[in-house]
Amino acid sequence: MTSPVLLGGIDFFHLMNDRAMRSRGQAGNHCLFVIELDGRLDLARLAVRLERATRALPELRFRLDNSVLGRAGRPRWVVDHHRRAPGLRLHEVAGERERAARLEALLADRTSAERPWALDVVREVGDGDTVVLRHHHALTDGRGADRLAAWLGSGSGDAPDDPPPRQERHDAPERLLAAMDRDERVALARAYKAHVLSLGRAPILSLARACPGVRPSASRVLRLTLSAEETRAFDLRVRQRARLAETSLMLIAATRLADRALADRGFAPPHHVIPLPLSLDPKGGARRLFGNHLTMALLSLGRDELHDDARAVARLAEQQRAVVRDRLDLAMIAALDLARWLPGPIYRWLGDQPFQGELASLIVSNPGAVTVERFAGLPVRSAYPLPAVVAPPGFQVIFSRFGGRLSASIIHGDGLLRPDEAEAMPGALRAELLGEPAPPGGGTV
Repeated sequence: MTSPVLLGGIDFFHLMNDRAMRSRGQAGNHCLFVIELDGRLDLARLAVRLERATRALPELRFRLDNSVLGRAGRPRWVVDHHRRAPGLRLHEVAGERERAARLEALLADRTSAERPWALDVVREVGDGDTVVLRHHHALTDGRGADRLAAWLGSGSGDAPDDPPPRQERHDAPERLLAAMDRDERVALARAYKAHVLSLGRAPILSLARACPGVRPSASRVLRLTLSAEETRAFDLRVRQRARLAETSLMLIAATRLADRALADRGFAPPHHVIPLPLSLDPKGGARRLFGNHLTMALLSLGRDELHDDARAVARLAEQQRAVVRDRLDLAMIAALDLARWLPGPIYRWLGDQPFQGELASLIVSNPGAVTVERFAGLPVRSAYPLPAVVAPPGFQVIFSRFGGRLSASIIHGDGLLRPDEAEAMPGALRAELLGEPAPPGGGTV
C-alpha cells in the first residue's frame, strides 16, 4: 500500500483526543500491547525481524501527513518510503515491582502520529522477557494491536510470515455507510446527537472532575487476573445473571468501583454514562491490523439501578436493544464521519457540550480473548492491551482473556486515588465480578 489512507471517524476522534490530552499535560492518546514471554529473546535477531517486517508491510512506515495539503484537508496516513524500523529498546529491571513501574513509564513515553509505533523489551532478572508494542491510538485498536503483535512475532527464523493481503489489513467503520446517501447520513447523525443530548440532561461526574486540585499527567495501572477456577465462577454467574452478556457484568462491576470512589468524596451523581466500544470485526477469521474498526454505545446507569444486579442488567439490556432498534451504532459512525470535516476548535466545542466538558463517567472496554500465542519462537505466558488513561474521566477498566483466564487493567490518573484506595481496587473488582462481599479497605476521606 503506497497511496495515502484517510483517517476514519474513530481514528480522527483518537487523534483529536491525543491533542486534547497533550494540552492538559498528558503524554498523549497511545496504547501498549503487553506480551509476557516464557524465555528470553535474542535482541539482535529481533531487530533484524523488525527491519524485515517494516520492509514487508508499508503501513509500518506510516506517518501523519504534515504537508500543506495534509494539514488543510482531512488527516491521512502516508508511507515514508525511506523510514526504517524504530530502534528496539531494552529495559532491565530487578523484579516484578520494577517491571510494573517500567510499564507505567512506557505509558508516559509518547508515541506520536509522526512515529506511530515502537517496540520495547522489559527484561526482569531471573524471568522471561516482556515485549511491549507501543502504538498511537489513531493507528489501530486493541484487536488490531493483538493481530499486529502476533504477526510481528510469527514465522520462523528472523522474519515474520507473509502479511495479510492489502485489502484485508485495514478497515474503517465508514464502509457501513457506503450505500447511504447524504440525507440518510445526516439523519443518522442528528439521531445520534439527540441521543447524546438526552443522556446529558442529567449531570454526570468523573473521578478527575471530583478531584479539582489534581492534574493527572501519568497513568497508574492496577492488574487483576482471575484464576481458572474464578474465571469459571464468573462465567457461571454470567449465564445465571446476565444471559450470556458478560460485558454487562463487567461494566456494572467497574462502574460500582468508580461510584464508590465518588461517594467516598461526598459525591452522588444521579447517573453514570459509560461508552462501550463495539467491534465491527467478523466473529472469526478477521485479519485486520490497522484502523479503529468499531463503534461505540453510550450507556447510562442510574445510582438507584447500579447496586441491584437484576435492575442494572435489565437496564443495560434495554439500552442495547435500543442501540440496535434505532441504529445508534451506525448513527455514531455517521456523526463522527461528518464531524471530522469540521475545524478543530468547533469539533472540540461540540464534543464538550453534552456533558459540560466531561467525556464520560468512566471508560470500560472488553476487547475479548487475546490471540497471540508465540512471539519470535517463544511461548506467550500472558498478553493484554493497556491504553493510557484519559483524564477526564481519569478512570478506566479494560478487560481481556488469555489462556481462558479473565484479567483486567484498572487504569487511573496519578493522584486521583489514595494509596489505600488503589491497593484495595483489584480485590474490590474481583469481589464485584464474582458476586462476593467487597473486601474491607479504602476508607473515606
